[in-house]
Amino acid sequence: MSLPTSLGPDPVPETTLIWDASAVNPAARADRLDVLIDLASSCRHVMTAAVVEELARHGLRQNVTDCGFEIVHVDGLTEIVALARWVDRAGATEDHNRGEATVLAWADVHGATAMIDDRDARIAAQRSGVRAHGTLWLIIRAVIEGRLSEKSAARLVDTLRDSGARYPTDGARLHVWARDVGMSFDGLPGR
Repeated sequence: MSLPTSLGPDPVPETTLIWDASAVNPAARADRLDVLIDLASSCRHVMTAAVVEELARHGLRQNVTDCGFEIVHVDGLTEIVALARWVDRAGATEDHNRGEATVLAWADVHGATAMIDDRDARIAAQRSGVRAHGTLWLIIRAVIEGRLSEKSAARLVDTLRDSGARYPTDGARLHVWARDVGMSFDGLPGR
């Protein structure tokens, strides 16, 4: 399974990252949410109230609020119209997809980058012109930019997988997966 190559060349933008529960939940469970935030420290970190509610159902609200996420509501007229579109696109008939729909609607209206680990949602976002990436993209960019060692990245990936993240690779093969999606570690010091 390969991901779109558009995941590869984008640097972590100095922008707003709006986080979905799929990206936050494993990090919050592993008490590593602060690490993800640090990997994109130049960014504004936002979460919709619907995602916070979803995380609260899993007992993770405190972990999220302690990390300083800005909580936003999807209740402006433009946001509501976008939400209606994204409810349909994300197939938000189940509770977990409703949070995704709010994230994608808010990202769409505000020009933010959606951080979503659900591959289908990311692809739908990208096809609709909304920037969307997963946690692995953020971790790999940190390695490429020298903010995280390859060894630390591998440990982080394994820790998040142990906490429920469903990534297409583990830490030991992260460098292979990165190369396969166009985010090569080749040429980095120590390679």
